[in-house]
Amino acid sequence: MIKKHLYLVLAQVKPGDILAEELLDKIGHVLLPAGTTLTASMLKAIGNHHIHQLSIQNVENQEASTANEEETRENNGQQLERLNRLFRHGPYEGPTEILRSYITKYRQGEAS
Repeated sequence: MIKKHLYLVLAQVKPGDILAEELLDKIGHVLLPAGTTLTASMLKAIGNHHIHQLSIQNVENQEASTANEEETRENNGQQLERLNRLFRHGPYEGPTEILRSYITKYRQGEAS
């Protein structure tokens, strides 16, 4: 399983890192929203709020995740082509069309 974020000690966080979760102060006020690219001045200000660690997006795993998503889309496309080939002698009605729609939704990741 690929971790989408890392918890890092404030000293390990560097300018350019991206917050994975909202940064809250002691009473729950949002200091910075998730997705904020941190700057040196932000990191200094965060230290003034007695915050010791941050949830940072894991950039290395995001690149791997993007490659996996592209591979999955390609595989889904091949599976849908195969499905079209299997059901090429249509038009179908009733149970066969229902079966085809269920399989299509499943292959597209829409089935629950």
